[in-house]
Amino acid sequence: MQSKRFYAPILWCTLIALPAHAATIKEAFALASQIDAPVQTAQQRKALSALRHAQSITPEPLSLTLSGSNSLDDNLSPSQGSREYEAELGIPLWQWGQKDRLLAQVNQLTKLEQSQWMLSHWALAGALREAVWSARLAKLAQDSAQQKLLALEKIHHDLQRQLQAGEVAPLDVNLAHQAWLEAQLQVALSAQQLNDSLQQFQALAGDIPLPDQPETRPLALETMVHPQRQVLQAQTELALAQLAQAQYDTRDTPELALSLTRERGAPDEDYKNRGKISMRIPFGAEGRTQARVTSANSELISAQTQVQRTERQISTQQQMAHHALTLANQQLQMAQQRLQLATQAWQWQQRSYRAGQTSLTAFLTAQSDFLERGFAVQRAELELGRADSRYLQTLGVLP
Repeated sequence: MQSKRFYAPILWCTLIALPAHAATIKEAFALASQIDAPVQTAQQRKALSALRHAQSITPEPLSLTLSGSNSLDDNLSPSQGSREYEAELGIPLWQWGQKDRLLAQVNQLTKLEQSQWMLSHWALAGALREAVWSARLAKLAQDSAQQKLLALEKIHHDLQRQLQAGEVAPLDVNLAHQAWLEAQLQVALSAQQLNDSLQQFQALAGDIPLPDQPETRPLALETMVHPQRQVLQAQTELALAQLAQAQYDTRDTPELALSLTRERGAPDEDYKNRGKISMRIPFGAEGRTQARVTSANSELISAQTQVQRTERQISTQQQMAHHALTLANQQLQMAQQRLQLATQAWQWQQRSYRAGQTSLTAFLTAQSDFLERGFAVQRAELELGRADSRYLQTLGVLP
């Protein structure tokens, strides 16, 4: 009676692949980054405007002052007596070294904004990487659940036919039916998890296929500069530039004034022209200067402290990611070895079941273990890809 029991080849079920012709993580990242293009353009225009100001001939725009005076009679009405007209052109002047200090500050501020833009892209890359690998793992879990359901469904139908022929006991059909219902539940749960993962991916990258290829490593990882390091370095250099400006620019901008005056003392006199050159030199206030220096020095100390703290965090994250990558590689090798052993054991279980030496419960358990070992290899491959992406993320490498 046991000789006619169901036997089916299951090995092909473990070879499930994601949809072909999918985008790569690099392409998905490029599409996800397009939304930030206007921000980068606006920052470039802002930097160009600040640079033009720092390179201008005068620190502030020129000013023109026009004035006129006329003698008044006893009723405070204009008379035909003395008159005077004056035009004065004010020319602000750069202090010694002020232009170079301002230019250095503008350059450091531009570098800081660029590094902050790179940091935001690096954060986007990390979120996209996690979304890609989470979705691929969820897709594999759905495939695994679906293939188990198909195998159990076929067993369940065959056992029902054998029950009608009196070849199996009702208990075997009952156990197969329970396993089939459990597999249906797992398919529904895995489908929901996959849908959630795909929505998270599409929220970042848009409506594009899920990438199905691991990332390619740059040729020289040691030359990569972490975006967090770039930001902190730019913040430190900007604080140094601001401190230099606060220490040396202790007064407001001086101004050179050129004036031309036309005047007459009486109505019958001719107008006389008179030119004048004057220089306005503001004095510095020690209290205001000291406050600016103290504030700039505080910003510098804060930036230097943050550099030390972040450097330790980056080094720790890189070490942890490298260890996780090594472990993922070992797990893949072990999963491949377990699959070989599970394949051999499954062949023995099938012969034993056909000979009536193994119960249906033991047979279903062996089948489930065999399918799980097959998908475990694919899962380990995906985990290795995710560990590699996480390691690249800690190095500051963009897709």
